[in-house]
Amino acid sequence: MVSYNTQIDNTTFCEKFNTHKATLIQDTDRYLIIDWRKADGSGDYYVNYIVDKKRGSFIVSGDLGDSIATWYHKIKPSDLKKYVKNDIEYYISKIQTASDLFYYDEKDVVESIKYNLEDFDSDDIISSYSDHSSCYMESEDDVWEDLEHEVSNCIYGDKFIPSELIVDFCSELDTDYFEWLYDCGKRIHPRVYLWAEGFYRACNQLGI
Repeated sequence: MVSYNTQIDNTTFCEKFNTHKATLIQDTDRYLIIDWRKADGSGDYYVNYIVDKKRGSFIVSGDLGDSIATWYHKIKPSDLKKYVKNDIEYYISKIQTASDLFYYDEKDVVESIKYNLEDFDSDDIISSYSDHSSCYMESEDDVWEDLEHEVSNCIYGDKFIPSELIVDFCSELDTDYFEWLYDCGKRIHPRVYLWAEGFYRACNQLGI
């Protein structure tokens, strides 16, 4: 099975939040509210964080999109900042709704399909794809090039919905295709990392 890529360069965060300053809007027994924006007041990469300590909700809004994550139990901001920073997949599992969560790129999808079919003979790959596409492929490279074009027409925003051609091609070679095909190329949206990193840095600035 294919898991989505969780690798991202941390230097990205240093650049984006280089001059950000945290402002404590409210800190009560129930709520923590933080504004996280550039020191010059610019709205570029501005984020507002709200933590409902009693219910265990983490609400993000601003220039980087919106999301709501819920733990359904009391939570300390000092623990929360570590949860979201240190385990992005765990953070995602708690997100109930979000403007940005995953994305797909046709090259990533094709590379994932290639990886899952790497144990199959090249001639079988060429033959299967040629049969289902009704176009003769002279080489395996031709298969992947044509498949990339096919995949580009199957990406709808944050969803990848394989066409009949892709499903038939993969299923003929691997009867367990359904275990991996629909997650091929799935990547965590960079904004999710920015939500987590921003909150971690903002809390550290405020001594939380």
